[in-house]
Amino acid sequence: MPSPESATHQPPATENAGRLGLHDARWTRLVLGLLRWMPMWLATALTYPVTLVIYVLAVPQREALRQNLSVLVPGGAGSSCMAGYRVLLNFALTYLDRLWHLHFHKEVEWDIDGKATFDELRAYPGGALVFTVHSGNYDIGASLFASKFGRVIHTVRMPEMTAGLQKLREKELREQEKKEPFLRIHYNTPGSHLGMELIRLINAGEVVCVQGDRVMGDVAPTHETIDGICYEIPRGPLVLAEVTGAPCYPVFLKRLGRLRYGIEIGDPFHPGGSRPKSAQLAPKWVAVMHGFLRRHWDQWFVFEPLVTKVSA
Repeated sequence: MPSPESATHQPPATENAGRLGLHDARWTRLVLGLLRWMPMWLATALTYPVTLVIYVLAVPQREALRQNLSVLVPGGAGSSCMAGYRVLLNFALTYLDRLWHLHFHKEVEWDIDGKATFDELRAYPGGALVFTVHSGNYDIGASLFASKFGRVIHTVRMPEMTAGLQKLREKELREQEKKEPFLRIHYNTPGSHLGMELIRLINAGEVVCVQGDRVMGDVAPTHETIDGICYEIPRGPLVLAEVTGAPCYPVFLKRLGRLRYGIEIGDPFHPGGSRPKSAQLAPKWVAVMHGFLRRHWDQWFVFEPLVTKVSA
């Protein structure tokens, strides 16, 4: 069966991939060096013009953003340059928050919307699936969610686009694992058979978090239409839910301000106890995801065309 992964399935990272491009690890190291002496207010202020330059130069990403937003945002406002810039700016600001938190130990404030459902999931005696999307701040969100959750949560990631960036990111995240005993990070690499391991974990009563909004490479996609919009989503997480019969909880992250985030936890779109087909689960998941993205389109950090308008 297809790998029940979170979002992407990219080719193995190579040393020269993205050389001097957006995925070069040297950019992160440069920013880290600047943040060591630069006050937070100045770093935040400089993010605005720097993001504008990146938005102008990163043509493929800019056009993908405009294509997605032109479909997703009502009233035609999504096709404007300002809409795409707004998404990239929010992405840059979450990136700064990530570096401040992971490398400079700045505290992050969290608000939980759906506390009753959060407590229900925390007390659930069996395995469960958490579905989320590329919004807010997944890296620091996972560790903070795990600390508040009080039970082990397994998150799934794909390797970064370059070997240098992968080495840097994995080092950061392994340090987070050491600090947060309830967090487990799994990389979906070729030949890892991660799908079988995730099934085993869920059947053993563990909670697994997957990202169900992004398709790249040779991931098996599925398509679902709602409100005249066709989403292309990964089939793997839905197959994982089908095979295990685990309850599926939607959890979304959103940035509320500098080093301040919100967690939205909704009622399960599948309560568990049965094993519906992935094709039956897809419209339920997309309906929940669509509702969040319509409200927070400026925090959907995907840079590939994933939605299309369906003619009436």
